[in-house]
Amino acid sequence: MTTKNQNSVFIIAEAGSNWKCGSYEDDIGCAKKLIEIASKSGCDAIKFQTFRPETLYVKNAGSSDYLSKQGMRSGINEIFENLSMPYEMIPELAAYCIKKEIKFMSTPFSVEDAKQVDPYVEIHKVASYENNHVRLLEFLAETKKPTFVSTGATTYEEIDFLIDIFKKNNSLRLMQCTAKYPCPVDDLNLSVIPHLNSKYDIPVGFSDHSIDPIIAPVMAVAYGAIAIEKHFTLNKASPGPDHSFALDPNELSLMVQSIRKAERSSGSKIKEVLKIEKELRIFAKRSIQATNKITKGQKLIEGQNFDVLRPGKKSRGLEPRFLNSLIGKKSKTDIDNGEGITDYS
Repeated sequence: MTTKNQNSVFIIAEAGSNWKCGSYEDDIGCAKKLIEIASKSGCDAIKFQTFRPETLYVKNAGSSDYLSKQGMRSGINEIFENLSMPYEMIPELAAYCIKKEIKFMSTPFSVEDAKQVDPYVEIHKVASYENNHVRLLEFLAETKKPTFVSTGATTYEEIDFLIDIFKKNNSLRLMQCTAKYPCPVDDLNLSVIPHLNSKYDIPVGFSDHSIDPIIAPVMAVAYGAIAIEKHFTLNKASPGPDHSFALDPNELSLMVQSIRKAERSSGSKIKEVLKIEKELRIFAKRSIQATNKITKGQKLIEGQNFDVLRPGKKSRGLEPRFLNSLIGKKSKTDIDNGEGITDYS
């Protein structure tokens, strides 16, 4: 799994169902526009979703309270029927992603969906409510392709189970996720990212459903996330379940820029004097300096002929940690007022 910036966080622009605009031609056009925006923003991949309503819910499953609050009062079966991406769109969108130099991804919701998607993707993704779909997990594990699995509304027992399915290869990546749309900042639980990584020795990313484009993604990077997934849309006001909490194109670009800056700010994990600090360190960090002219053999007395001061453009003296060993000793050389003391006996 490679990124546009080697060894950097893998950024997935989640299109979800936000490609749905009207006719088949309109839908293709919207999907391609989303691909263009994700690529221009600097994302590593764009992800769609591939499902068939008959393999998701039981018949007459009723309506979703969450979607009803957004004005979508139809039964869940009908809603997913309307948002289902035709299989024949997959190769066309995958080819367009190659043209725009961005990876194509699409979350499958059944084994048949995965079979349709697999020839066109390098990386798979499993949604939170599908991470207990045994046959789907088994199929994806057999592909040996890197597979991100979201862990929203998921217990440790369920994570243990899915990890066991993937144990024969090193393709699994977990994604911290809170399955709430939008997710309040207080419920993101980002500190679990290093915990999951430590507990399972598996790379962990973050699938974000909060509204702010910066806070959660940047914090997730600070916690060690190896990937960030975030919904985006052409227009937040468009009808559909995923538009209202998604980022607009400008926010998506801002998120990518912020993540890259956060990565660069993480540094080397080694505490040292950096090259950019050296000039001011020499000028402004305190050292042992003469406060009067000192002659060779003169006794050194703190507060009378030397002190711990910032040297500026004068020569630097000894580091202040040597102060106590200097008191009462004699200078081995003549030292002008303001210059550093370096030699004594």
